[in-house]
Amino acid sequence: MSEQEAEERMGAFDAVMWGVESDPLLRSVIVAMIVLDQAPDMEVAHERVELMSLAVPKLRKRAIGNPLSVVAPRWETDPNFDLDYHFREQRVVDDGTLRPALEVAERMAEQDFDRHRPAWEVAIVTGLYEGKSAAIVKIHHSITDGVGGMAMAAYLFDLTREPRTDLGPMPEAPEDNVLDPKGRLTAAVEYQGRDLLSAARQLATGSVGLAKQAVSSPAAFAKDSVEFAQSTGRMLAPANEPLSPIMTERSLSVYFDWLQRPLEALKQAGKRHDATLNDAYMAAVVGGLMRYHARHDAPAKSGLRVNMPVNLRSGEDASSQGGNAWVPARFAVPTDIEDPVERIKAFHPLLYKARTEKALVLTGPVMQVLTELPTPITTSVSGGMMLGTDFAATNVPGPPIPIYMGGALIEELLTFAPKGGAAINLAFVSYDKRAIVGVNIDSKSIPDHQVMMDCLNESFDEICALGMGED
Repeated sequence: MSEQEAEERMGAFDAVMWGVESDPLLRSVIVAMIVLDQAPDMEVAHERVELMSLAVPKLRKRAIGNPLSVVAPRWETDPNFDLDYHFREQRVVDDGTLRPALEVAERMAEQDFDRHRPAWEVAIVTGLYEGKSAAIVKIHHSITDGVGGMAMAAYLFDLTREPRTDLGPMPEAPEDNVLDPKGRLTAAVEYQGRDLLSAARQLATGSVGLAKQAVSSPAAFAKDSVEFAQSTGRMLAPANEPLSPIMTERSLSVYFDWLQRPLEALKQAGKRHDATLNDAYMAAVVGGLMRYHARHDAPAKSGLRVNMPVNLRSGEDASSQGGNAWVPARFAVPTDIEDPVERIKAFHPLLYKARTEKALVLTGPVMQVLTELPTPITTSVSGGMMLGTDFAATNVPGPPIPIYMGGALIEELLTFAPKGGAAINLAFVSYDKRAIVGVNIDSKSIPDHQVMMDCLNESFDEICALGMGED
């Protein structure tokens, strides 16, 4: 098997997210909404989207599986690629708010991709109040994660209102790598077992390490073995039922909303109490969910189960070429800590433990094994681990300064991460000294959207007040 063939295969984690969509409740679509102070120059916007599609080869490729094989799909160049299919303009009726653009984003999120084409699209929405517009980007999670997506989007942006003209020559389109059915089957046979062998090697490496430790330090070996077994049990344990007594239904319908607060206030809320920005953010999210349950006189006595992505990148390692570099941490959070300071303090060790679970190293091998199983089994196993999640929350760093797109100032950067079986997903992006949280709500699980948003806003106000010295 050539190195090129290996590179043209989906990674194990990407392949699982692509395959589990046989259950539409596990649909993995990221939607970003970029709010602009005016309509962008459409010629410039079109050019930048084209540049992004050339600079990131996966955006000109489609995922091709083989019904006679269970190996991960190949990324094959789309022989019928048409940029105008993926890029369009849509005008809405001004109602004085961003709701018309949010509704376009909701409809885009609810629709399946055409799997015969690359799984992404961009819509420029015009006609909003005060001359504003929005660029809505929809991309399948198998192509990239939030951090990688932010790096990819950099091709669309400028640092000044005047668009750059020194972009240099456009990158070459990816070479044709389309195979006929026989070629795909042959490539799959050659590839078969590679990921399982890789998984075995990873597990063997870990086993050798434990064996060495058993000889050099038996007591530490025994302790670490027990901790590793416990961690593995927590990671792989099925969770089919939510812990929430009221956010129990799941559907394909979504409702998008958002909130924002001063980034420094949220940072200081954590720092002043020996915690982190993410600790303060999660304390605000859980505080809002606690309020929502209290409004319904239905406290979540057993806590709530969260799905929190753990970023595996180090430092500034954020490739613009797509791919995923994170693992899901699933765990229960307490919902009985009313005092916001105590909640932040309690979440600090809890979230640290979730990010450093010993068994997280098994995520790659486990995903590789899942790609080798028939799709119904993969979907069943994955669904058993995801559909019992109450909420998901993620945190992605964005540009610290104002940026522009097509001559328009970007006022807001909103990300709506996939629910992935949860009742609600809250995606925090930092931008220009603000913490901006995109809220993706399952309309059947949480039909009273505004009540939820009121509860979240009250909780974020409470946490941010701690960062502004009001405790």
